Amino acid sequence: MDKQFSIPPLRPTPVNRVTTETGPFGVVDTMRSGFVNTRSQITSKHPLEQSELMYDLNQHKIKLGMARTIAGSGLPLTIQAERASAARIGRLPGIKSSFLHLEVFAGTDEDLTIEDVFEGPQPWDEMPEHPRCNTTA
Repeated sequence: MDKQFSIPPLRPTPVNRVTTETGPFGVVDTMRSGFVNTRSQITSKHPLEQSELMYDLNQHKIKLGMARTIAGSGLPLTIQAERASAARIGRLPGIKSSFLHLEVFAGTDEDLTIEDVFEGPQPWDEMPEHPRCNTTA
């Protein structure tokens, strides 16, 4: 079975990413690597926390795995190609894209998230102007 379209395990493997690299003077460079968390050195994260961080990716992998078992390997490749092309679609330079096609494709277009409430343009914000736009005409 192709590992690319396999269903992820229910219990994720624990990942310890402790960076205690010492600088040229023999101490940890906290300005570049951040503060060292002693909890992460002693124990790993809770399995549920790791699972929640990877929830969307795991759901996508499960859907690809089910599509592979039902329709063969052509359908997951088509789904991935359409998702990649939807992620590349953008607007003109200087204008932020909403990625509506990607949201519709992923099924998250009707979900109300915190970004939808607080990330929109505010009436007191100035609209960003592109240097090539003529606003006097």
